Amino acid sequence: MSLNNYEWDLENEWLQKVLNEAKRQLDEKRDAKDKLKKDAIETQRELWNDLGSVSIENGLDQLSDFVSFMDIMRNQKRSHEFTKKLETKYEKMIVSPYFGRIDFVEDNESSTEKCYIGLSNLIDEDYDFLVYDWRAPISSMFYDYETGQASYECPEGVISGEITSKRQYKINNGKIEYMFDSNLSIDDEILQELLSKNSDDKMKGIVTTIQKEQNQVIRNENYKNLIVQGAAGSGKTSVALHRIAYLLYRHKYTIKPENIIIFSPNNIFNDYISNVLPQLGEDNMYQTTFKDYMHKELSNEFKKETTSEMMEYILNSSEKLAYQHRIKNIKFKTSLEFMNILKQYVNHLETMDRGFEDIIIRGKLIISSKNIQKLFFNDYSNLPVKRRLKKLKSRILFLIEPYKKAWIDEIYQELDESGDFIDKQEMIEKSTLIVNENLKHINFKISQMTEFNLVKIYRNLFKNLNKLSNKINVKYDNNFIYHIKTYTIDNLNARRLYYEDQVALLYLKGALGDIPNTSQIKYVIIDEAQDYTPLQYEIFYQLFKSANMTILGDINQSINPFMNVGNYNNIYNISKNDTCIINLTKSYRSTMEITKFSRNLLTENISDEYVERHGDEPSVIGFYDENSMNKKLIEDIKSYKQKDYKSIGIITKTARETRDVYNLLRANDIDVVSIEKDDDDYTNGVLVIPSYLAKGLEFDVVFIYDASNKNYNSEDERLLLYTCCTRALHVLNIYYFGEITSLLKHNKDI
Repeated sequence: MSLNNYEWDLENEWLQKVLNEAKRQLDEKRDAKDKLKKDAIETQRELWNDLGSVSIENGLDQLSDFVSFMDIMRNQKRSHEFTKKLETKYEKMIVSPYFGRIDFVEDNESSTEKCYIGLSNLIDEDYDFLVYDWRAPISSMFYDYETGQASYECPEGVISGEITSKRQYKINNGKIEYMFDSNLSIDDEILQELLSKNSDDKMKGIVTTIQKEQNQVIRNENYKNLIVQGAAGSGKTSVALHRIAYLLYRHKYTIKPENIIIFSPNNIFNDYISNVLPQLGEDNMYQTTFKDYMHKELSNEFKKETTSEMMEYILNSSEKLAYQHRIKNIKFKTSLEFMNILKQYVNHLETMDRGFEDIIIRGKLIISSKNIQKLFFNDYSNLPVKRRLKKLKSRILFLIEPYKKAWIDEIYQELDESGDFIDKQEMIEKSTLIVNENLKHINFKISQMTEFNLVKIYRNLFKNLNKLSNKINVKYDNNFIYHIKTYTIDNLNARRLYYEDQVALLYLKGALGDIPNTSQIKYVIIDEAQDYTPLQYEIFYQLFKSANMTILGDINQSINPFMNVGNYNNIYNISKNDTCIINLTKSYRSTMEITKFSRNLLTENISDEYVERHGDEPSVIGFYDENSMNKKLIEDIKSYKQKDYKSIGIITKTARETRDVYNLLRANDIDVVSIEKDDDDYTNGVLVIPSYLAKGLEFDVVFIYDASNKNYNSEDERLLLYTCCTRALHVLNIYYFGEITSLLKHNKDI
C-alpha cells in the first residue's frame, strides 16, 4: 500500500526521535568507556606505586593487597567489555534502528500501541520502548500474523488483541529508503529484494525476513528436542543460529554462549556461519564437528581417517579390488543391527565374570575375590565399567596400604639393626624399594583385573561377534562374520582406524564411562542431520543427556550413501520422549528454474513450495573432449565475473579433480581459491571445491564440473549431485564431455 506525504513526515519524525535517543545513549557509553579506561590506567599506576615489586618475602599483607588490585582490574575489564558491546549495539542502531512495525490493540483496551521492531531494544529515560528487540515476546506477532486477530505469550500469560497495521522498512545510514504497509507475510518486496542480491563470504542474518514457519522453530520451547526437516534453501542453518540468539536473549541470566554447542558438517562451514551471531549482538557459541570431537577423545596411537578421506575413498575407489570389502564393512558398522550388537556387548561387559582373584600378601588375605566381586557388581553397580574398575583399583590399593607400610617399617628395623646403614633417608628408600619389588606381582595382578583398554575391548567384540549377533536374534552367514572380524582386526593390527570404527569406539568409550563431563552444555544444535548414523545419535544423547537438542537436516541431501540417518524415525525412536518433528516446506535460496531443475533429479516428487523468483534456465552443455569443456569453463567464469557476481563455485566430484581444475584456472590467469580439506578457510570469489564439502554453502553462480556418465555413474551419487545443484542462487551451469550422466538423462528440464 502506498503511503501519503503525511505518513512519511510522521515516520521521519519518529525515526529522528529514535536516532537522537540512540546517539545520546551511544555518547553516554563512549564517555563511560573512556572513564573506565582512565580508571584502569590509574589502578595500574596505584598498584605499582603502592606495592612495587610483589614478593612472598614482603609478607601476606602485600599479597592480600595485590589480590584486591587484581579483582578491581578484572571487574574494570568486564565493565569495559560490556560497555564496548553496548557501544557497538548503538552504532548499529544509528545505521538501521528498526525494520518493522505492528500497531496492536490489546483486548479491552482502546489505545493502539505502535511497536517498532529491530535488532535490539531501545528504551528511553522514561522507560518507554522506542524499539523492541526482534526476540521480545510482542515481536513474535510481526512474524506470525497478518493484520487481524493476534496474540503473543509473555511471562504474564497470553495477551490477545488485534493487529490493525503492519509495516516494513528499509533504513540505511539513518534514512528510510523505502517502506510499505503489508497485510501479507514477509515474502514480497523485501524478501525478493534480499534474495536477488549476490552472496557474501559469510552467511547473513535473516532477522528482517523470518517466515512464520521459521519463527515457530526459532521460538519453540515446548519440546526438549526438535527435529527440523527442510528442503534445500529453506533456511535451516539460519533458523538454528537465530534460535541460539533467541535462547541467549530469552534466558540471558541462565544461558551463556559457552552453554551451547553446534555440530557443523565441517570447519569450512563453521567459518562460513561465524558472523551471524555477532551480527545479532551475541557472542559465538562453541562450534565443532563430529570428527574433531571424536578425534580429540580417541587415542593418538592410531592413524585416524577423516570424513573427507572417507568420501574420497567412496567416490574414487570403486574400481579397486578392496572397495567392496570396505563398503561391506561400512554398511555393517552403520546398521541398526550393529548398534544393537554394541549395546548387547556393553551389557555383557557390565555383567561378565572378570576372574577376580584373592589378594594375599605374605599369607594374609587382604580382600577376597568374593568381596571384590561384591564391590564391582553391587556397591559400584551404579557406575559405568571404566569408573567401576578405577574405583575398585583405588579401593584394593587403599586396603593394601597399611600392610605395605608395616612391611616397610619391618624391613627398615632390620636394616637399622644390621648396622650397614647410617643415613635414615637411605634406609627408608631401600625399605620401600624392597617392598615394591616384592609387591610387583600383586600390583600386576591388580592392574590386570582392573585393566581398561578400549582398543582391546573393541578387538574382543569381533572375536565374539557370532555369539553377540545370536543374542539379538540376527543370523549372519559365517563367511560374512569371518570377513568383518578379520577385516577389523587386520586394520587394528596395522594401527589404522577407519571412520566407521572410530564411531563405534567412541560409543563404547562413552557407554563404558570414559567420556568427560559435558553437563555445562544445555543446548546442542546438530546441522546437516541427515549425514549422521543412528549410532552417532546414540552418542549425542549419551554425551549430552540433559541438554535440549535442535536437529536440522534434509534427507534428500544425504551425501554419503552408506553413512546417513536413513530416516528421522531412527532419531525419533532414540529420543521419542519430548520430541517434535517440524517441516520447513518453502525454499528461498535458488531461482524457481534452478529449484525445479534440481528437484527433477530426485526419484520422489517434492511438493514443497518455493519463492517465485525467476532467473535463467540451468544450462547443461556437452562437449566432445575435456579440452573443449575446460575452454568453455574459463570463458564463462570470466564472463560471469564481468557481470559482477560475487561468488562463483566450481563444484568437482573429488578433491583430486579440485586440484586439477584449480591448476588449470591458475594457468589461465584466473584469480581462484581451492578448498580440498574440511579445515580450509572459506573465501568469496572464484572457488573450486569437492562435492562433499560444498554442502551448506551457496554461490551466486555454480558450475558442475564434468557431469558425465564416466564421472557420476552410480545411483548412490544421485543425492550428492542434487546437493551440488542446490548450491546455486542465480545461475547453474552443468558441463560434461562424452555421455551425460544417467542421473540427468531423464530430467524433464533438459
